[in-house]
Amino acid sequence: MLLFAKCMCCLANQQGRLIEQLEDEEKKAAFMKEVMTLIGTSGSEYNAPGITALITEIREKYFGKDQGIAQMKREFNQLLLQMEKELEQKIHESPEPLREALRFARIGNYIDFSAVENVTEEEFMELFHREGDQIDDIEYNCLCKELKEAASLVYIVDNCGEVVIDKIVIRKLKELYPELKITAMVRGKDALNDATMEDAEMIGLTKEVPVVTNNSSIQGVVFSELTDEVREILDRADLILAKGQGNFESLHGCGKNIYYLFLCKCELFSERFQVERFHGMFVNEKRVRI
Repeated sequence: MLLFAKCMCCLANQQGRLIEQLEDEEKKAAFMKEVMTLIGTSGSEYNAPGITALITEIREKYFGKDQGIAQMKREFNQLLLQMEKELEQKIHESPEPLREALRFARIGNYIDFSAVENVTEEEFMELFHREGDQIDDIEYNCLCKELKEAASLVYIVDNCGEVVIDKIVIRKLKELYPELKITAMVRGKDALNDATMEDAEMIGLTKEVPVVTNNSSIQGVVFSELTDEVREILDRADLILAKGQGNFESLHGCGKNIYYLFLCKCELFSERFQVERFHGMFVNEKRVRI
């Protein structure tokens, strides 16, 4: 997906918010000039997740790593681990457990420090009680049909916290399709609050299925960054389930059989899909039109 004008403005504004409370105005100005130069000179091969990874390197050069993000990641992982049994019970009681698990996993996509300015537990919990937030019938039926015939699936996770619900989805897939070989993918390096191998181990995902990484700090999947082994896993997968807007931005147009599950978190996505902000999407790479 291309780096649109609104994406460029959003990226710059996001960095302004991240450094707003810092006191060294000269350093802040130098940082923002470098950020805007990077955005302004980026080639057509760059999308928002790729640029964000480069901007993070620049920010850490000026200001060091943000330790507050690491703490918030741990807090949301712990919050969802505390909710795990309750969520599993609700899913188990649903007439369509897999569908409900996917819906819950999509709600979990709200935990995004790059797109949601102030992520609070209260706002997040309210989303589980929102009416009318259902998984698309057509795509869900297509997914179920393909799952019956598939031999392998790659589940690309997104953020911390929500990765606990992804684990529940994977458990449900294993239960319903015991012959299906499932591999999960996380980020290879720190990428704001995206889930890494450390998070996968912390919440127990590595005990459920093999876990690989995207081999970078990009908030998405860029094939040139992958190891040969992981690229082959994706190439051979019958199905790919990709969580989060960043994975859609980086993968859309690749032509693989990908089901995207995410919340529309920005004005551009809301306009392109003609929905309100935080509306849930469940679309397939081969059928989506934007």
